[in-house]
Amino acid sequence: MAYYLKDLPFTEEGKMLKLSDEDRERFRLVYKREGDGWVLHDIYEKGGEYGEDCIVVPLESTYKGYTYIDEGKIFRNVKGTTNDPMPINPNTGYEYHSWIGLWKQMYYQTTGTNPICVCCTDGKVYETSDRVEYGEDLKGCQNTGLIVGGHVIRRKRYKSVNVGDLVYIVPICMSHDHIKIKKYMKTGQKTFAVKLNYKIIPQNYLARHPLETHEKI
Repeated sequence: MAYYLKDLPFTEEGKMLKLSDEDRERFRLVYKREGDGWVLHDIYEKGGEYGEDCIVVPLESTYKGYTYIDEGKIFRNVKGTTNDPMPINPNTGYEYHSWIGLWKQMYYQTTGTNPICVCCTDGKVYETSDRVEYGEDLKGCQNTGLIVGGHVIRRKRYKSVNVGDLVYIVPICMSHDHIKIKKYMKTGQKTFAVKLNYKIIPQNYLARHPLETHEKI
């Protein structure tokens, strides 16, 4: 069972979120221990298999706002954050406990309109060899019907994600979500992106509130 750090301080952006009680319950985030820090792992689901190497935190504690990524911008997948699409809640139209559900909710909360959910890529996959760019088409990616919330970084050259780095959640088809991290993609249109802290080190908080003093869920 994971430790629930429900009182972990909110980010400045998180303080401005006006989540309903239902959304606050739906979008608790799971971080898994990696070295001295914690890595974004999952959206919490009651009954999920999380060990004592995991902490659950409110979305407001790691939310860094939103941005728009212009057409033609480069991005890469982040390793280890792919989840299968979840079933849709017929009452809300959003996926249960899913990254694409979170993306849709933040889009609606920001713009006041429901998003059109298509793969944000230009349909290709790129790799760099001796500074020469090659493109590979993934036919039909816009029409797969399976759009997930992909975790991406905005870099042409691959490098590991460090503590405090931003990760962006964008709508992406399953084919592009499974592209290996050493290849990159480009946005096919201006894209709304949710910003989260990928790695956190809550040592100061845990020094005052050790893990074993928190509720397990």
